Formats: sequence, structure tokens, C-alpha cells
Amino acid sequence: MLRYQILGQSNHAVAILLDLLEQIHRCPIAVDIVSNIPPEENDSLVYGYGTQGVTTREIRHEDWRRDPEASLLIGSIGRSRERIFRFFQEQFGVEAESYANAIHPRACIPIEMALGHGVHVGPGATIAPHAEIGDFVVVNRNASVGHHTVLEDFVTLNPGSHVAGICRLESGVTIGTGATIVDGVTIGRNSVIGAGSVVTRDTPPDVVAYGVPARVVREK
Repeated sequence: MLRYQILGQSNHAVAILLDLLEQIHRCPIAVDIVSNIPPEENDSLVYGYGTQGVTTREIRHEDWRRDPEASLLIGSIGRSRERIFRFFQEQFGVEAESYANAIHPRACIPIEMALGHGVHVGPGATIAPHAEIGDFVVVNRNASVGHHTVLEDFVTLNPGSHVAGICRLESGVTIGTGATIVDGVTIGRNSVIGAGSVVTRDTPPDVVAYGVPARVVREK
């Protein structure tokens, strides 16, 4: 039986990851889900999860022991990914290189690309040749990444967003659902682009921008 350990417990992400694992492997899978915060602080627990053919158990981090035969996944596809990663890095010495990638079989990714660790690519997502994808990047369902575009660590592309060619999204950037980034644009570190926006020029770090065309509306 294949074994995985999911570090961090966002139940929305857990449901997606379990379904993805079943679709990739089509065989019995055992998954440990290791929470890093107390249940009373985790508002995702109201959401259910469970996939036929996947056996799960929940473990508090105090009781967790790393299984050398199990692949590790990060238990979030939202903005808590970096916090979860830092927690297990500091408490248990788990580095980025220890995490597997979770790429949906209905995603389209090229042979010629640089791919980091802990990457999640959803169904219908498309990545063009010679893109560079950093650690813990999420390319959600039906999102797209253009040729020679760089997504640095912890970038999030929400569903249906599109990043054109020769762009750079610096670490921690979030692109909202249905937003479009045109060719050659750089989005500064930790900035957020609102849903449905069209970004036609460079955006500075640590800001929120939205609109058509997108404009900075406030600092984070």
C-alpha cells in the first residue's frame, strides 16, 4: 500500500489532495494527516473529506513521527502554506526537498520547465514550455502559465487565472480567480491581485491591486 503524510490540515485542501492521489495511483493508499494547530484554531474542520480507496488518520504534531517510506505533501493550497512549511521546518527539520509534487493527471505541463518542491497543479491547468516554478507554488484548476514565466516560491494562481509569457511573480504573490497578467509584467513580493483584474504593468511588492486595468488600491 502506498503511504503519504500530509503536513498541516486545511480540510478543503485535504479533500482535493486525497482525490488527486486516488486519480494518480488508482490503488489503495494510506494517508496520515498531521495538524500543526489546535482544533479550536482550525476553522477548516467544518469541511468534510474522504475518498474511496484512501485510508486516513489524523495525528497531532506532538505525536507525529516521520515515516521514511511515506511521501510528504503540504496540507494547504491557500495562503497558509508557508506558515505550515516553516512550522515543520523549525520543529522537525523538514526541508523543501522532502516534499513531493501533486500534479493532476488532467493538467498539461511541458518537459522543458524547472519545477520546485511541494508544487500543486490542479485539473485543467496549463504550463507552457520553459516556465520556472518555485517551491510550494499552486496553479489551481484551469489556470495557465505562459512561456519563460517565473513563479517564485509560495505563489498562488487561483482558478481560471492566466499569466502570460515572460512574466515574473515574486515570492508569496496571490493572483485572484479569473485575473489576467499580460506579457512581460512583474508582480512584486507578497502582492495580491484581485479577482477578474487585468494587470498591464509592473506592480510593486506588498500591495493589493485590482481593476481593469489593475491599479494599486492599498498597501498590505
